[in-house]
Amino acid sequence: MSASFFRKPALAVGALALAGAALAGLATAAPAQAASPSRTAAAACQVPGHGGSYICEYGIAWQTFPNGGKQVFVVGTDFSVWTRYGFEGGDWSNWESMGGVARSGVRIDGNGTWNPTISVVGGDGARWYRHRLDTGSWTGWSK
Repeated sequence: MSASFFRKPALAVGALALAGAALAGLATAAPAQAASPSRTAAAACQVPGHGGSYICEYGIAWQTFPNGGKQVFVVGTDFSVWTRYGFEGGDWSNWESMGGVARSGVRIDGNGTWNPTISVVGGDGARWYRHRLDTGSWTGWSK
């Protein structure tokens, strides 16, 4: 799905619905440009070469795996964590929501390993974590 989809003001309601659906499971669109009801709209930036909008002040976090593969994490303008990862051959996955309510950038512990842990400060002010398992899937959010 094109990132330009989310730049069209008439589709802001659709982007908000997508963000809500992402909390229930994985979404495969670009990070949504939906304002959080608890915060004013933050400045949005684009991930160079990857589309999708994220909160500029929270930055971009890159994971590098032992084989050189990459995974990018951002906090979308819906305040959820979003990710995208590279495949062998140069293709990239679609954007996937990892859910959550972030009030900080994504921190990666274990960069350069197969099993990193990501964390963000949540809406409650506590640090929340997800860990990548050997299967490639991620645990749910926990404190």
